[in-house]
Amino acid sequence: MKYLTLLLIILHYNIGFGQWMPKYPSTFNPFEIFSISYVNQNSIVAGGHNVVVQENTLGIPLNDSLFLYYTNNSGNDWESFKVSFGNNSFLTSLSTPTSDVWFVGGLVNLANAKLLKTVNHGLNWTDVTPPLSSNGSWINLVSFKDPSNGVIVCDPESNKFKVFHTFDGGNTWLEIPDGTIPDANIGEYTIRGQASGDFIWFTTNNGRFFKSSDNGYHWEVHQTIIPNLEKVSFSDTLNGIGLYGFISLDFNTSPIIITADGGKTWKLLDITPLGPKTGVFGASYIPNSSYIMLTTAKNSLLTGDFATWISPDRGETWQQISSGENIYTINFQDASTGWGGEGQQLAHPTRMFQYTGSPLVGLFSDKVLQVEWEVFPNPTADRVQVRVQEDKPASYLLLVNDLQGKLILRQDWDGIGVLDLDLGASCPSGMYTVTLASKDGKAVRKLVVSR
Repeated sequence: MKYLTLLLIILHYNIGFGQWMPKYPSTFNPFEIFSISYVNQNSIVAGGHNVVVQENTLGIPLNDSLFLYYTNNSGNDWESFKVSFGNNSFLTSLSTPTSDVWFVGGLVNLANAKLLKTVNHGLNWTDVTPPLSSNGSWINLVSFKDPSNGVIVCDPESNKFKVFHTFDGGNTWLEIPDGTIPDANIGEYTIRGQASGDFIWFTTNNGRFFKSSDNGYHWEVHQTIIPNLEKVSFSDTLNGIGLYGFISLDFNTSPIIITADGGKTWKLLDITPLGPKTGVFGASYIPNSSYIMLTTAKNSLLTGDFATWISPDRGETWQQISSGENIYTINFQDASTGWGGEGQQLAHPTRMFQYTGSPLVGLFSDKVLQVEWEVFPNPTADRVQVRVQEDKPASYLLLVNDLQGKLILRQDWDGIGVLDLDLGASCPSGMYTVTLASKDGKAVRKLVVSR
């Protein structure tokens, strides 16, 4: 056995990129990434639209086109597409059953729904919009299991939510009959939808949650505890998280709710560590786990502060793991495969972010890291060292957080060197946690600063 130690660093608060690796797909004018769809583990399509963005509020669409990024090699190379859609185009849903066949749902002039299809990964497009009225039935969910079989959910017409199936790639559509989905309330409309296998759900501006377990043929509805349910993410068919549907930093921290029974009942989470007037951009369960990720903005939607938080216990406790990345939309395929898309900026073209690095897998694991390590002296007044006993070098991630979860320090480690942390005046007296993570799990130590 030999002792491996970390590189000498100085504790500081300016964290920068870490868990998220920035990617630069194109020189398009800045736009907002609204949806990220997986083709497979290495291939994604990300789409969005151009909006009015101010320091504290997101506004309405501005452009006559939608914008798509496509990679088939984990972001090393990209293709970029400008899809002509119509005045004031707004992307509402994206489905990519294969690397060539994609479906893009959206609206024109904030009123008229449109569904476009490509069979050559974005080079040419065909209008396959189902039979909807021309006065505002938005398409808010598009889900194709393969190039032929798909389902879409649209806003209500005459208080009837519209759900259509196709078996020939959108050439023809069959609407589910009356009585298979509860009626809409007066003035109610769909907000956002999502699908996983035969499990489909969508949300409304009345805070209602609609769910189907048979690919949209029959539905049940449940009332949530917030008035407008925007983003919803499920780990499995029972455990989900939902966000209030308006991004504005003029209000208090966005409420977040959670369900453990498939949407029948919901409870409000305590997200005090995020601080007041924090906009929650993205929320994603890590599939088939108890882990949740949030991406947030505070002070300004344009310049931040931006942060990434995770919860290992379905929202009971929170830990900040990164800062500095403006990530509006996130989507995880599993614990090691995740992508984020940037909110619209003014200073540079829109970026994508890849959640990367083998130590990060340990952050989403319940496995206890089986290594001998120590943090000393503990308690300490000003300096602390970390020492790890290992047979061979490994890739580690070290995090120091206060008891509210705020990130104080993040350091990647290649298994060589010495870590000597000069706490100085940066950390007031109190209790902190030190997390050491690798692909094999994570371990946590308490650190006491006493002066």
